[in-house]
Amino acid sequence: MWLGALLLPLVFVSCEKAVLEGGENNGKENKVTRMVTIHPMELHVETMEEPIVQGAKPFGFSAPESPRAAKKLYAVNVYEKKKGVESYSKYAYGLFTDPSKIAIRMTEGNLYRIQCLIAEEGEDTIYNKNGEYLAPFLHGTGKATMAENAFTMSTSENLGFIQKGETNVTATDKTMYPKLVKLYGTVEDFNPSTTDELTIDMKRAVFGLHFRITPPEEGTLNIKYLYQTLSVKASDPAYDHASTYSFNMVDAACMNDYQGHVTLELEWVKDDGTVEKDSKLINLKRNIMTVIDVSVEGPKPRGIGLNEETGEMTTENVAWHFAL
Repeated sequence: MWLGALLLPLVFVSCEKAVLEGGENNGKENKVTRMVTIHPMELHVETMEEPIVQGAKPFGFSAPESPRAAKKLYAVNVYEKKKGVESYSKYAYGLFTDPSKIAIRMTEGNLYRIQCLIAEEGEDTIYNKNGEYLAPFLHGTGKATMAENAFTMSTSENLGFIQKGETNVTATDKTMYPKLVKLYGTVEDFNPSTTDELTIDMKRAVFGLHFRITPPEEGTLNIKYLYQTLSVKASDPAYDHASTYSFNMVDAACMNDYQGHVTLELEWVKDDGTVEKDSKLINLKRNIMTVIDVSVEGPKPRGIGLNEETGEMTTENVAWHFAL
């Protein structure tokens, strides 16, 4: 009987949507809290000039026997503005692999700001060790974060790096433009007294590059872009490969019509050691795959023409007289 009396109120409280905190006898203000479920939803109304394809392989490479399912990670920061206070302060943060677990208790009458980043792994994966993830999922001053599928309540630290592009693809290797999809969304001034279901519109902060490269007639062709180098030799097959990248500044890059410039550098190393160079500025647009066709051509051999003289030979007389 004692055990049943202990468990009963716990079950009762966990089933309620709103919970009253405080009371007349303790001298504190009564506060009603509500468990709010957060739903990050990707917008599907956007269009692309060419579909962005995840994990496409270059020509000449065999496809994997069974493609792995893309893994999604959900990073959420929650800020709170208490009644009568003008500014927001840190409230909670969490890293999730199961979006159905994204739920947090909020106080009715207070307002909340929510930031969310979804990272869908592609050609690149985000490095983790035993479930602890590095950038962009660092918390506090730069500590690895465990994907616990639960919120950590904190007024001093959160996932402060989710708006930045820097991403760990290994324990030591970072890239500003990882080959994966990032989506970002925010909600301002959410009032939990209105509903216990919150949907966040998530927008892509990505661009695509599709290289189609004709092998050079001799030597090696090097294409440098986004701190990477792509090399194609004369003996290689034609290169045809599309990749999806995330922009560097994620919060800005999820806005409509976002774009940025990047310089491509071409280096043609010929068999005799000579090097020919060129560069091209291209415009990267949000949610658009840019197709780049690359080919090089050396000087063509020039023909030598022979112009034969025509006409009759003329006569010139030389007088040579010798007398003794």
